[in-house]
Amino acid sequence: MSSRRTFMQSAIGAATVLGGASRLLGMNRKRASDRPNDSTPLPVNTPDVQALSFTIDNGVKVFQLTAEPVKRKIAPWKTIDCWGFNGSCPGPTIQVNQGDRVRLILENHLPESTAIHWHGLEIPYAMDGMPYLSQKPIAPGSRFAYEFTVHQNGTFFYHSHSPMQQMMGMVGLFILHPQQAHAPAVDHDFGVVLQEWAVLPNNTVPNTANMEWNWLTFNGAVSPMTTPLIVRLGSRVRIRFVNIGMDHHPIHLHGHTFVVTGTEAGRQPETMWGPMNTVLVGVAQARDIEFVANNPGEWMLHCHMPHHNMNAMSEPMNRST
Repeated sequence: MSSRRTFMQSAIGAATVLGGASRLLGMNRKRASDRPNDSTPLPVNTPDVQALSFTIDNGVKVFQLTAEPVKRKIAPWKTIDCWGFNGSCPGPTIQVNQGDRVRLILENHLPESTAIHWHGLEIPYAMDGMPYLSQKPIAPGSRFAYEFTVHQNGTFFYHSHSPMQQMMGMVGLFILHPQQAHAPAVDHDFGVVLQEWAVLPNNTVPNTANMEWNWLTFNGAVSPMTTPLIVRLGSRVRIRFVNIGMDHHPIHLHGHTFVVTGTEAGRQPETMWGPMNTVLVGVAQARDIEFVANNPGEWMLHCHMPHHNMNAMSEPMNRST
């Protein structure tokens, strides 16, 4: 009980400091991005989640995925028994380029069958990952190779198509980079996976049938354990959000105004951009936001649903002066 009280006091204290930091650290400033618009896209940084490495086989990028039980430390005093990929929940971030031929080999170390759906990707039917429709389920101890060419670009994701397995944590980012960086080019590119968990007292296994969430995470962690998104003052920033849970999340950024530049279907035309400071990331959706970090401080980025916010679904955005 003492450790829980200390943790909550730290989280409340951090929120108080972050809310007032701009008044301490300076006035608004603006500076254009240093990167030309025709530059190579930046790799996406997913704090607390690693990128998945690959090998090359006759020009094909080959990725190895293992579906398996995972122990995930979501708070300093709380570790849960969830499911994920390659020892990670969320699963490792996959990054490829528009036009790449990819092969993704899934090995099943779970106690039940599974399959992976590539959410939003326009690929052949046999590779869609629908158990009993496009493929036979992958039995425990078995493997399956998905292979296709990607022609889109944007923020996508992969997940089990079993609802229970999704709520056990089986999701990861799948980033399809364009051949050239979108204009205006960004200096920082982050990815954040939003998840909800119902973990009963004195238990470590999520209750996938329960809709009373008591843990809500950014990239598998709650505040103040989330890694800050540190950017340079005056730089242009992109943050990609993905939500595969059972609740919607109005994500709010303090101290800045942004535009929504992409969805789970890819880049939006600039005529659809409009100023915002809160974006609703619905179930099974992705949203890309972009802004200039022109206001120095340590700003909060959080879900504005009160229940979600009080369960520490937040992350600091640090600006250097």
